[in-house]
Amino acid sequence: MSGYDWLDDEAFCATFVRGLTPHEALTRLGVDVFDGDDEEGDFEEGLVCARPAEGGTILSEWNGFAGTLPEVLRSLSAGTVTASVFVNVNLVASFDHYADGRKVLSFDPLYGGNEDDLPQDYLADRIELGLTGDKTDGGLPAALQLAERITQVRPNASSAAVAAHAVLEY
Repeated sequence: MSGYDWLDDEAFCATFVRGLTPHEALTRLGVDVFDGDDEEGDFEEGLVCARPAEGGTILSEWNGFAGTLPEVLRSLSAGTVTASVFVNVNLVASFDHYADGRKVLSFDPLYGGNEDDLPQDYLADRIELGLTGDKTDGGLPAALQLAERITQVRPNASSAAVAAHAVLEY
């Protein structure tokens, strides 16, 4: 996944937040925020790393799922937009988009499903990226591209470094 070398290939959650700095994004979660990076192996679970990006922040979790929780996405998206891409080692995956505290779009980027049940938001983008049908062709790389398009947040050279982190208990 080009541009996302810092994400684990097998299990991750990446949450894109438009217009917020890494510290601002983590502060919205109501947890203590720490500067810099910690080794992910130092924590059993709940470590959220905030990375600066063009247009905002990308929160990354190794084998975590905080970015899929409605209460987290509502807080992060207040007054802005978020998009989250999640996959675990069992290939359970989700794409979730919130705007100003409310859910706009949610679907499985790996296996798709019945598009009749999905809102028409971003349908042209989903079709172009191969994120429609019973088994989507685009997969996780396409879901990350859709998150970039929706939020206008893109990784850049500084995204490889963690600016801040926090531990969420869930």
